[in-house]
Amino acid sequence: MGSWLTAAGPPADPAASRRAERLLGHPYTISGRVAHGAKLGRGLGFPTANIVLRRPPPIAGIFVVEVDGYGHGVASVGRRPTVNPVPIPLLEVHLFDRDEDLYGEHLRVRFLKKLRDEEKYDGLPALQAAIARDARQAREFFLKHG
Repeated sequence: MGSWLTAAGPPADPAASRRAERLLGHPYTISGRVAHGAKLGRGLGFPTANIVLRRPPPIAGIFVVEVDGYGHGVASVGRRPTVNPVPIPLLEVHLFDRDEDLYGEHLRVRFLKKLRDEEKYDGLPALQAAIARDARQAREFFLKHG
């Protein structure tokens, strides 16, 4: 894989995003249009803006993110192994304290910190608990780092 991540370190390395940021001079960013999804995140209490990726990105997992013009959140880049797996990774962004219709909007998502790798859970309650932990960790990140 000839990407910045190869130069920065293996994907599971928690310091990889910091090294990549130093190499790039800025946080890794993905931009795209919000598409309709299955509304599963909304049903779990964590509505997401879904961005279909044209090709697999050099990152995967759960991240603390900032979205230009919309604020802070937590995002998943992955294949959704627990519910309705997809062949090409999908970017799903949960924005904190926002619940507006973003369908068709163009979002620019900056990845600030990797929280963990994507995991498969035994069911929706376990997935919901993991998302709640991820959101709590991301909020704590912003309390410390602004």
